[in-house]
Amino acid sequence: MMAVVTFLGCKKEYDVQPTYASLQLANTWAQNQPYYSPHPQIYIDSTGIWKPFISFSFVSASDPSVIGFTNPYVPGKGTDALYMNAMYANAYYTSRYNVNISADSGTYNTIIPQCFKFIPKSADSTTTGTVVVLPQVITLTRKDRTKYQVSIAPSTQPGTYNTKTGVFEIEVLFDESNFGGPKEVRRKYKFTS
Repeated sequence: MMAVVTFLGCKKEYDVQPTYASLQLANTWAQNQPYYSPHPQIYIDSTGIWKPFISFSFVSASDPSVIGFTNPYVPGKGTDALYMNAMYANAYYTSRYNVNISADSGTYNTIIPQCFKFIPKSADSTTTGTVVVLPQVITLTRKDRTKYQVSIAPSTQPGTYNTKTGVFEIEVLFDESNFGGPKEVRRKYKFTS
């Protein structure tokens, strides 16, 4: 699944402020190692378990406090960003919403150049802070090359991070109404360095 991303304005009650983050902070979950994945997990409500998946992360070149997701090893290819590839390829979505994503599709991978922004608790804080979702519309491509869109945005509260434990947790608000899905779906994620 290839993705084109459009950024939207944040309409949540909290505000994204200038950050004191350094490259070292974002590198906690986007390490400069071959095929590094920040051990992402999505919480599956129906089973009550955290499901691991693989997604390659990187630090945004334009903002060292932001990480995104892509496949840096194959130009133009993405990764399973936010579990979107696996989620929209499963039988529930393909039969109910005709998203028709398949693992053998050349456009299967998702690219999100800027996804999460890390905001330290204070200028002298090096270990804890909040994480916000950067609101955007992601254009995905079906196996037959037709396109559809999914929006992601912050949920009701920002996520949190701790560099000592190497964990950040966040809830992401999805809008799947473009292809007939629900307008609001909240999904919980955990990333471990």
